[in-house]
Amino acid sequence: LTTNSYLLNFEKRNFFISPRFHRLDTPLSDVFSNDFWGLPLDDPESHKSYRPLTVLSFRFNRYLHGLWAPGFHVGNIAAHSLVCVLFFWFCSGLGMGLSGSLGAALLFAAHPVHTEAVTSIVGRTEILSAFFFLLSIIAYQRSLNRYYNSPTDTRRPERFSVLWMALAVFLSAVSLLCKEQGVTALGVCLSYDVFVVCGFNFRSFAVACRYMLRGFKQWENMKRHIHPPEWLLSLIKRVIIIVTTAIVLLTLRIIIIGGGSPSFVDSDNPASFSPHFQTRLLTYSYLCAFNFWLLLCPSWLCYDWSMGSIPLVDSLGDGRNLATCAVMVILVCLLLHGLSSGYSRTTALQNGYAAIPASEENNHVTTVAPNGQSTSCHFMHRKKKTSGSRDSSTTADKALQRSKHLSVFALSLLLLPFLPASNLFFPVGFVVAERVLYLPSMGFCLLVAIGYKQLRSKWKVPAILALCCILLMFSAKTLARNLEWSNTQTLAEAALKVNSGNAKVHLTMGNVLAQQGNRSCEGFYRRALTLRPQYTAAWANLGLVLLNTDRPQEAEDCYRRALAIKPDHVNGNTNMAHLCRLQGRWEEARRHYSEAARRRPKNPALHYFIGFASEKLGSPEDLQQAELKFQKAIQLHPAYWEAHLALGRLLATTSNGRRLQHGFPKGKQMDKAILHYEKAIRLKPDDPEARYELGRLLLSKGHTRRAEEELLAAVRLSPSHAHAHFELGNAYEALGNTRQAVTSLQRAVNLDQTLAVARQKLDSLIIAS
Repeated sequence: LTTNSYLLNFEKRNFFISPRFHRLDTPLSDVFSNDFWGLPLDDPESHKSYRPLTVLSFRFNRYLHGLWAPGFHVGNIAAHSLVCVLFFWFCSGLGMGLSGSLGAALLFAAHPVHTEAVTSIVGRTEILSAFFFLLSIIAYQRSLNRYYNSPTDTRRPERFSVLWMALAVFLSAVSLLCKEQGVTALGVCLSYDVFVVCGFNFRSFAVACRYMLRGFKQWENMKRHIHPPEWLLSLIKRVIIIVTTAIVLLTLRIIIIGGGSPSFVDSDNPASFSPHFQTRLLTYSYLCAFNFWLLLCPSWLCYDWSMGSIPLVDSLGDGRNLATCAVMVILVCLLLHGLSSGYSRTTALQNGYAAIPASEENNHVTTVAPNGQSTSCHFMHRKKKTSGSRDSSTTADKALQRSKHLSVFALSLLLLPFLPASNLFFPVGFVVAERVLYLPSMGFCLLVAIGYKQLRSKWKVPAILALCCILLMFSAKTLARNLEWSNTQTLAEAALKVNSGNAKVHLTMGNVLAQQGNRSCEGFYRRALTLRPQYTAAWANLGLVLLNTDRPQEAEDCYRRALAIKPDHVNGNTNMAHLCRLQGRWEEARRHYSEAARRRPKNPALHYFIGFASEKLGSPEDLQQAELKFQKAIQLHPAYWEAHLALGRLLATTSNGRRLQHGFPKGKQMDKAILHYEKAIRLKPDDPEARYELGRLLLSKGHTRRAEEELLAAVRLSPSHAHAHFELGNAYEALGNTRQAVTSLQRAVNLDQTLAVARQKLDSLIIAS
């Protein structure tokens, strides 16, 4: 198991507390019109992360067990287990054999870089995308299986199954709806087709290019007599289908998200904000090398690498360029090795033309040479057969060539899924993220398994021991990393050891300590501001700590610093509004709440507080705005009991837009007030104040029995509520129960000696009795 399923960590907590995120009463259409984080796709702050199927999986979890954290974790573990089994099946289909497939699958299952994707609830995007990604490639394999029996079969398929091909395309679209990189499944399918099935290699491409460059005249003379083989025509059809599908899917996605680029800030990805092309190129290249190192040696793992954790590479003299060059050299060498031929060259030229050796008669093209003789030119580099000649390639040669083809495919499986996160085509909202390596790590594990098979064929015991050592080390690291993800504090402490220069990590640690009431959180906030003085979130949180420690003026200064840096900062405006509310500065509080609501128009709490401040201002226009804002909060969050209570209270104390000095409104407004009180009580039945106020309304409307029930509930919940005892005494009096009325009024007087009206009523009842 690569997850701890007991606690919600910081990421999951922020994710699920979002007011409309995965709520079952939220319209299903919102799932397909909002981004992954619940923001509308046209919102300026939207990350354009369109992943509706992942969101639906979370809604299903919530339908089953609410926000019970272990249930979500079990879902992630189950999905990861299925991906591991599917990866084993996939490797077996590549002809890796039991030992190679099992080695690749175990390495994938235990790799420490997967801990974030599996442990973090929101990492399910990676797992689901990988699941359908693998299914798409397997379906593509099945589309050729009828005409291509196994990886050891030398025949190239002349046809393919349209049904399985359509299923492969559909599954790649499903993977895309789980996460953006799912579309790269189509590219991996093409790589499988070209390199594994059709066996293209470096000599194939080189000889073909050299053949065409021999002279335009020769080509013109010969091309009239070329009859392309059926397998080549079939391959071209498959390429057209895959490329067309990829273009259509990407176009549809751009249309759905409304075009444009995601909204990020420079702290998320500093390189993308650099004005210098050289800096961006060198930094992005180094980050690719850094990710490769995380796959090779996952020793420095951290949940966040933003805030300048990795300084920009702004010059060619930076020593980190050596690491970039080293990784590039390794990848290029692997690619050249995979594309190189494993067979000896036979006849390169026949009758003045280059010929590419082939293996069977369906791979040749019949041409007419200038001397009038017919010549067979073969497209692919495989063993050449002629009548009466022996097979010159050995079983070892064939195995070596297959491993080379698989190596090229493994490289494509490593590189293609990583391209969307590489910043090379468009900027992303992170510097390094371990979770995005979930899919590319399949290519890495496959490469290691190919090397393991080669080593095992020569030194069986050392190869097995080496693989076992790697698996043990990876498992130990995964277990340790899993313990670090147990809760937010252990995660932040682990990050500080690896990445102490990251201001966000210090902010997270400060938040953990602040929730515990530990005043040392202030030091972490100030350290974050030392590392990054323009960090608005740190200023806003530091202000909150100062306010809670009776330093309101210093807190206000922090809020103003945050708003000076970013005037529309949501938390800065919200915290400033709370401070103004506590100090009775209602107009200023409403202004800051309104600014925050402008950026978060679907946040019901902000609308509620705007209504609260407007009600306190008290003018007819303000009271009308308060009513509208309370209704808006209820519309956004029907189970928002505070909004129901506030609206009921407002309706019960106003008439025609004016505050009532005494008594209650009449008619439909009173009925609406009672209705909202009842909804508030259904949502929070243990609130004594709501029951007391509803009891008063019911009593004034003549519903004495119902009023008695609510008031009895109020005094049970709050025995020291003097006014509830007084109103209960009035209810008993109206019911003719003088004895209990006297008892309730006596309790009210004992609890509050200043409650003169209760004493007068008590005296009158005693005299009357």
